[in-house]
Amino acid sequence: MINKRIQKNSWCALLSVLCGLCLAACKSDGHANADEDTDTPPEAVQVVNYLPDTDLFPNPERGFYKQLNNTVALSEKTLRNYRNENMSLILRIYYLKEFRNAPIGDELLAQMNRDMDVLRRAGVKAILRFSYAEAIDEPDAPLEVILQHLEQVKPVLQQNKDVIAVLQAGFIGAWGEWYYTTNNLNNDRARKAVLDKILEVLPEGRCVQVRTPNYKRNYTGVREAIRPEEAFGAKAVARIGHHNDCFMASADDYGTYEDVAADKTYLAAEGLYVPMGGETCPPDGVDPADCVKAQSEMRTLHWSYLNQDYYRGVIDNWEVQGCMDDIVRDMGYRLVLQKGEYSAEHIPGSELSVAIRLQNVGYAPLFNPRNVELVLRSADGKTCYAVQLPDDPRTWQPGKTADLNAKAALPADLAPGDYKLYLFLPDPEPALHDRAEFAVRLANRGCWDEATGYNDLGVVIRVEVTGELPLSSSAVRFVRR
Repeated sequence: MINKRIQKNSWCALLSVLCGLCLAACKSDGHANADEDTDTPPEAVQVVNYLPDTDLFPNPERGFYKQLNNTVALSEKTLRNYRNENMSLILRIYYLKEFRNAPIGDELLAQMNRDMDVLRRAGVKAILRFSYAEAIDEPDAPLEVILQHLEQVKPVLQQNKDVIAVLQAGFIGAWGEWYYTTNNLNNDRARKAVLDKILEVLPEGRCVQVRTPNYKRNYTGVREAIRPEEAFGAKAVARIGHHNDCFMASADDYGTYEDVAADKTYLAAEGLYVPMGGETCPPDGVDPADCVKAQSEMRTLHWSYLNQDYYRGVIDNWEVQGCMDDIVRDMGYRLVLQKGEYSAEHIPGSELSVAIRLQNVGYAPLFNPRNVELVLRSADGKTCYAVQLPDDPRTWQPGKTADLNAKAALPADLAPGDYKLYLFLPDPEPALHDRAEFAVRLANRGCWDEATGYNDLGVVIRVEVTGELPLSSSAVRFVRR
C-alpha cells in the first residue's frame, strides 16, 4: 500500500497618493470611460475592460507549502519569508509520541495555540495533522486514546479556525496516513470512529481530508461523488476532502487508487467542492511526472496545494523543464477580471449598479468560505463605505467565468464627490477580515492595493448633489466603515 519516506489594517487607511496614481489601472486603454456602443446610452453605463497579468504572488489557502513538524519552532520571520516566495501555507504535523497512552500534556496544547498566533501574525495558514508515528515500525495509539486526544485538541481547533485551512484525518498509522497500524485500526470501524469524532470537534466551515477515495466512500456509504446541491453544507459528504501523499508516483499512486480510472473520475468531480492536495513520492515503476503530466493531473483533479520539498526528484524536473512558474501561478484558484459595467449617474440614496465578469484560470476553486464585498472610498482616502454581496466565491469553478451582478443602495447621507470602487474578497473570520495578507488578490494589472487587500476596479463613481434619479429600495446597502 502506502510505503514512503518522509495587524489589522483600517478600512479607511490614508492611501490617497497610492489611490490617485491611476484612475483605471486595470483598464486596457488606461482610463475608465463610457461605453460607446449605440445599444447602451453613454451617460448610463461605464464599461471597463481588464487586462490580466502573469505575475507570481501568494494567495490564501493555495499553492506550494512547506512542512514543519512540531519539533521545529515556528518563526514569524521564516513564515514571512515563505510568503515572499509566494507561499501562504504550511503543513504542521504534531507528533504525539510521548502521549500514546496518556493525555496530551498541557505544554504541547499551549504550544499549539502559540503556533496559531505565529501563523496569524505572519499571514499564513496551516494544513494540520496529528500522528504518533513517523516510520512504518513505530506504534500508533489505541482508539480510545485517539478519541481522548481529539477531545483535548477541540478547543485549539475551535479557537484557531481562522488560520486552519484544512485538517487531515491523521492519527492512525505511520505519518497519520491510515495504513500501517499497531493497534488494529486499519478497518472501517476504527476509521469511522475517528472521522465521527473529527467532524464533531472540527469547526463548522472547515473540511477534513482522507488519504484515499475509498475512505470517504466507505465512511459515507455513497459511491458517487458529491453533487452540487450537497456542496458547502454541514453533512459529512460536504466536509470530507482528499489528500494524496504519493501523487503521480506509481501506476496506482502507491495504493491510493483501487480502480485508477474510476477513482480519478470520482476525485475530479469531488475536487470542484472539497479541498484536494498532498505531495509527490519517489517514482515506482513509472517515470517521474514531467511538466505535461503534472499540469494535466493537477488541473484534472483540481489541486489546491502541494509540498514544495517532497519529493524533490520529481519537483526538480519541473524546474529543469521550465513549467514551475506555470504550476506556481495556476495551482489552486487564480481569479482574473474580464469586464465590468457600472452605473454612471448617482445621487445620495440612489442605486449603484454593478455587473462584473471574472474567470478562474487556476486548477481548483476556493474551498473555504470567503466574503465578496464592494468598497467605495473617497478621493482623499478618508471615508469609505462597504457592502457585502450574497455571492459565494467557492462556486467560481476552474476554467469557467462567473458573473457578479449587484444593485446596492448608496447611503442617503453620502457626501457628493468622486469615489473609487474596489472589489474586496476578505477572509470572513473577524480576526483576519481586515488583514490584506488574508484577502484574495485578483490577477490583473495594477489592481492590487497591498495595504488594504482591495482590488481596484478602475472606475470612479461620481455622486452629484442632486438629480432626477429614484432612491434605491435595494436591501443590499452600503454602510460606512
